[in-house]
Amino acid sequence: MSLTKFAMWLNYSIRRHPSRLLYTDRFLGKYIDAKEEPFFIKDWGRGIIWDVGASIGKYTTVLAKHNPNATICAFEPNLNSIYYLAYRTAACQNVIIVPNALTLDGGALKGSHDPDFNSPSTGPMVATISIKEALAKFGIPTFIKMDIEGAEYHIFESEEVSSLLRQSTILVSWHPQFSGKPIPEVKGWKNERVAHDITLLSPL
Repeated sequence: MSLTKFAMWLNYSIRRHPSRLLYTDRFLGKYIDAKEEPFFIKDWGRGIIWDVGASIGKYTTVLAKHNPNATICAFEPNLNSIYYLAYRTAACQNVIIVPNALTLDGGALKGSHDPDFNSPSTGPMVATISIKEALAKFGIPTFIKMDIEGAEYHIFESEEVSSLLRQSTILVSWHPQFSGKPIPEVKGWKNERVAHDITLLSPL
């Protein structure tokens, strides 16, 4: 093997992240919160499901498996997590990875390549997709899982959201430790506390 070919092989081997083999359902598939599990193993029927804050796909593959007739849109902006999300969902024909944060305005935000998404963002700036854009592109979701490290407060503080997503059932994980705000009662839906930091929003 020539030095050039060896260098190319080494380059590709490193970039394939050998640790990806650990990030599969075989090793992580049983790591599901019991209080959340009923919503992820439920068949929501035909249509669209949004996994907002998909991370490395912990719930994406579960949703895909139990909803074979639905399309799962996995929104994830972390530049490190996207690789593992792609590897983990590669065999899921009903998953669409949306490599963006879901936001109100679709404006750019500071991204991160640090796998610790609770750490300060490293940059560079990344594009986001607005709720209106996502609805236009993918359709109205029947079910939404939202776990976005505090950004959920900004989304639900907008009165516009209740009109845009009023037909959707939404499971929201709240992060008051990041926002400094208490968990709110969200207008426009029936609110049911599933856990101390998780609310199920059901259409009225």
